[in-house]
Parts: sequence; C-alpha cells; structure tokens
Amino acid sequence: MRKNRTPAVDNQKYMTLPVRCLILLACLSLAAGAAAQTPREGPDLSGIYRAAGLPVQPCGFNEWMRRSLETDEFCFGALDGFPFSDQGLANWKAFSPIDDPVLRCRETYPRAAMRGRPLRIRYGEHAVEIAYWFGGKWYPRTVHLDHAAAPAGTQTSDFGYSVGRFVGDTLIVETTRFPAGPLFNDHKPVSAEARTIERFWRAPDGANLLMDIALDDPVNYAKPFLLNRQEWLAAPGDVQLDPTPCTPSSIWADDDDDDSQGEGN
Repeated sequence: MRKNRTPAVDNQKYMTLPVRCLILLACLSLAAGAAAQTPREGPDLSGIYRAAGLPVQPCGFNEWMRRSLETDEFCFGALDGFPFSDQGLANWKAFSPIDDPVLRCRETYPRAAMRGRPLRIRYGEHAVEIAYWFGGKWYPRTVHLDHAAAPAGTQTSDFGYSVGRFVGDTLIVETTRFPAGPLFNDHKPVSAEARTIERFWRAPDGANLLMDIALDDPVNYAKPFLLNRQEWLAAPGDVQLDPTPCTPSSIWADDDDDDSQGEGN
C-alpha cells in the first residue's frame, strides 16, 4: 500500500478528535438553527488554493488507489474507516471501472471535492461559490446561504444542491441530490440518497484553508463517518493554472456524454 505524504496539518493531533463528535457538531450546528451569517458577516475564505498534499482518508492514511475487493482491510484489519453495509460491499464489487465518469471527463461531487485539484472560493450576496479546476476550466458549486435545505423537487445534478451557513469562523455546507457513483479512484460507492457535511475554516497561519467532509449514506454504509480531510495552500495572485483540456479515454472518445456536465444548483 502506498504510504501518504505527511500533509501540512498535524495528523496525530487531528485524528485524535472523535469522528462522531465532528459529525455531531456539524449536524447540530445545522439543526439547532444557529443564527446564519451573510458572507459579509462571516469569515473571509475567498481566494484560490492548491492542495497541500494527498488527501487523508479514514484511519489517517491514503486509500486512494487501493482496489482489492476480496482482501482489502481498512484501519489495520477493521472496517471502521469505511463502515460498509452488505449492500455497499456488493455495490463496490459490482462496479465496472469502465463506467467511471472520469473516463468521460465528467466531474461529479463529492469526488471532485477530494481530488486535490486547485480550489477557488468566491462570495456572492446570498451564496458562496466553491469551484474546482479540472481540464482547463472551473467546475463551480453554489452554496446557498438563504435557506436551509434543497427545495422540494430539486433534481439530481453532478454537483448536487448545497446549503450552508457560517458558524463562528467556519463555513458549514450540507450537500444532497448528487448522483450515485464512485467516491475515489478505487470506486468505493456513494448513493443518490447520501448527504455530506463539509467544514471549511482558516488554518492557524490565517492564509491556508482546512476542510473536512463527513458522509451519511444509508445505502452503502452502516453509519455516518469522516470521509476525508484536506488542507489547501493559499495560491499567489499570479498563479498559473494548467490550461490543458481533459481528453476522454479512447474507449469513450466518440461519446457525447461530456455535454451532460453541469454546474451544481
């Protein structure tokens, strides 16, 4: 197994926080109806960032490229890091790698949030835009600050529907209505019934950005869990982004599905 490079965040100190407490804190912050702040009242998280290193997944090490369906073990022999349900394990084993949307240059959430690509945050009057750089362009998500849930009838889209609020110095984002598919390159599954809760806040240096993301997917996993954490480094104002467009895999070279990509609601 490939060992992760040490990110700028202190792994040991961070991972000692109980995962359930992190999830509960995020959930309670939303459910309690804490006074929402407008972007002007909340902390300024705007800017362009680059990933500090490989993202750290459950158990504190990288599971990014592992795909051994019969022998994989997590968290040193336990499944606690990825608490699969029986259905989740079956879905993982049944997924055909040829169906990976990335092969068609299609970005989907929550995978896009964890691929370590450049990140941009911009503020609007009643929303925050979080965008990811891929294939020579930005893929934006809109985080709505003026209501608490996706409106009835909201359709599934590649980046889902995100609502958020500022609690102290942290932006908390809940996202639903994203498509079923692979979470990582090793194709661990996520269902269309899942939701995520992300937290964004400034690192102690006041410039870099920290994020963690918890997943609640009743189809594939037996309980909510801390899916990922990442640090982004503030990019210089003259940062040059790779303009190279994404090229679909040769098996999909003549496929038109990349036209179906769309911005999150």
